[in-house]
Amino acid sequence: MKMRRTFLLALLMLAMPALVLAQAHGRVKGTVVDSQGKPITHAKITVTCPDIAMFRRELRVDGDGIFTLAVVDATREYLFLVEAEGYQGIKRFEKPLIGGQTLEVEFVLASADELAAAAQQEVLDAPGVKQLREARVLIDTGKKAEARTKLVEGIEAKPDLHLLYLELGNLDLQERDFAGALANAEKCLQYQQMVVPCLGLAANSAKELGDTKKHEKYMELYAIANPDDPNILFNQAVERLNARDDAGARPILEQVIQIDPRHPDGLYQLGMVYLRSGDSGKAKDMLELFLEVAPNHGEAETARQMLPYL
Repeated sequence: MKMRRTFLLALLMLAMPALVLAQAHGRVKGTVVDSQGKPITHAKITVTCPDIAMFRRELRVDGDGIFTLAVVDATREYLFLVEAEGYQGIKRFEKPLIGGQTLEVEFVLASADELAAAAQQEVLDAPGVKQLREARVLIDTGKKAEARTKLVEGIEAKPDLHLLYLELGNLDLQERDFAGALANAEKCLQYQQMVVPCLGLAANSAKELGDTKKHEKYMELYAIANPDDPNILFNQAVERLNARDDAGARPILEQVIQIDPRHPDGLYQLGMVYLRSGDSGKAKDMLELFLEVAPNHGEAETARQMLPYL
């Protein structure tokens, strides 16, 4: 009798691992959706288990974005890598349920467009940039004092953001605080060299202050940084015109009009150059367009008196 009990006990012990293993089976039902809750029907799922080196399953979702997985050992954690073209993939550990139960999980993937928008918003909300953006809105609505306060806050948050000084300098220039405008323009250039708007602000402010040396310095730098500015080119043409060099001024003025077809001074002066060269047809075209663009220009009346003779 004792022998039989021992034999039965041995059989029971042999059967226990199989019983435990059967109880450790598990199932996972997963759904892959976008941020709006719509199924992503082309998603691919790769499942691995750090504790089981040979375990690897590759799955595809169905038309409802659903996949299922059965595992023998639900006592382990499994790593789910969920991927879909046009979306950011997700890696996540999940532990299946034991005892015949099904673990239901959902994977929400963000699209590439959503990620780009989120990244852009993060940039817009960065310290300094946020205050600059808000200040520009205030400026557009005429709230200049509030905008100035916002810009100062931005400088405290991000002292090396050069555009904050540019906006402050522009406000100074509008309020005829030319010394403040120049100081802010130079602060802008300290953090970011050869910025065209800052060079222009510095040149204009220095001119208003009567600082010829700084005005010439910043105008030279402005011309280097922005050689195709029609105003810079026009000033070069004026130098030729003042020297009575129409032949030298003509190609420069033509370049001005090519860049800006509605440049008032360029149109008028080019029309006069054409007139002096005997090309009445081109002179008429330029002066008519000049009057269309700038009917109240200081030279408009002169142009009107000349047109009947062309």
